[in-house]
Amino acid sequence: MTVTRLIITGATGAGKTRLAQELAKSRPDLDVISYDALRLTENWIKRPKHETTSALNNLLDQDAWVVEGGPSLLIYALPHCHGVIWLDPPTLTRAYRLAIRPWTSFGQVRDGLPVGNVDWPIQQYRFALRSLAKSGMHRKTIEHALLTQPRVPVWRCTTNAHISSAVREIFLRQTANPRPFK
Repeated sequence: MTVTRLIITGATGAGKTRLAQELAKSRPDLDVISYDALRLTENWIKRPKHETTSALNNLLDQDAWVVEGGPSLLIYALPHCHGVIWLDPPTLTRAYRLAIRPWTSFGQVRDGLPVGNVDWPIQQYRFALRSLAKSGMHRKTIEHALLTQPRVPVWRCTTNAHISSAVREIFLRQTANPRPFK
């Protein structure tokens, strides 16, 4: 099976944007779509849901893409995809990434976000703490969404080695023999 429509999902700090950017470098034929970029205007204000859904659906009609985003993306994108990489690192790994994130992009807009969404430490730490507290809920939401689309191959990656293996399977061998996500 050729995977030309790929979802990268996971909780905040899982590494979705970074992986999508790496894939874009090696696979320029795949458009990278950031769900956050579609959802946000500026100053972390969300667009109306119907605008986000409409923009996403237009992009999902394309032949080849990688879309990255959290669990709320899945309800819209799963019916259109050929595969899912679920980034699910340990909570401590996510906590570390979320602790350093505001300082690596201090006063700037992070990749994958629209102009006007600047990272400031206090704001980002509040968001990070809420996300970390909801880790179990994020996993359950993703698991439930994936169970509704049993035909979609899923690569659940908890380590960098899993990610490398998934990328090789998906893009080098073009086989769809994912490891079970349960």
